[in-house]
Amino acid sequence: MAHLAIETGSPTLRMTTSIHVVSPVDAGIPASSTLYLLHGAGDNASTWHRLTTVELYAAKYGCTVIMPEVNRSYYTDMEYGLDYFQYVTRELPEICGRMLRLNDDPGRTFVAGLSMGGYGALKCALTYPDHYAKAVSLSGVTDIRKRLRDPGMEPGMVKEMQAAFGPELAVKPDQDLYALARRRIEEGGKLPSVLCCCGTEDPFIGMNREFADTMQQTPFEFKYVEGPGTHDWLFWEKHLKTAFDFLFHEKN
Repeated sequence: MAHLAIETGSPTLRMTTSIHVVSPVDAGIPASSTLYLLHGAGDNASTWHRLTTVELYAAKYGCTVIMPEVNRSYYTDMEYGLDYFQYVTRELPEICGRMLRLNDDPGRTFVAGLSMGGYGALKCALTYPDHYAKAVSLSGVTDIRKRLRDPGMEPGMVKEMQAAFGPELAVKPDQDLYALARRRIEEGGKLPSVLCCCGTEDPFIGMNREFADTMQQTPFEFKYVEGPGTHDWLFWEKHLKTAFDFLFHEKN
């Protein structure tokens, strides 16, 4: 296995950004698949590698795991900020494709994330279903409208959300997971398989249950898992196994 910490200029972001990668290719083994693994708010490109056993799973399945950095952008092309969604979905695969021996077959390309990154992963797959075979959200923000209207949100976080979504915190259809899922169904074509996991003590449990209830009534191949735990790395480490089981042991 190799762990790479890449510092590279991004034309989309107009600055240098970090990408962390774990890959089996140093042993001459072509990667069987590619996983884009997205961090949560307050984390960065290194956090998944530092705080979980993701490298062990990457080695087990011969998977290259790409962990980008998006700050606290909510994986959006920000209203007052940078185009992070364009970066993650368009430029990042091009950068990594040039540098690494990636398997770019959409049938072997996945996206996953936690919390803010769970929202980002679902948004990526529902926006570009031809790019990702499967998506995983751990403790994800599955209802962005409800999140933006949370009366308990701290003033500093409100300002961050306004930078991403605008001063009125208005959600566009291409930022709403429910609207994106409906659009995919109406347009027909390929639908990504989706897994959502959430802890029973997590503050986002209500929105995850509601999202699961909705998705289970659609043509999507959708799986929902909940269990003891809250919004922390103990839960995410435990369900990293759930995520990799879903990606590699379930039907592709």
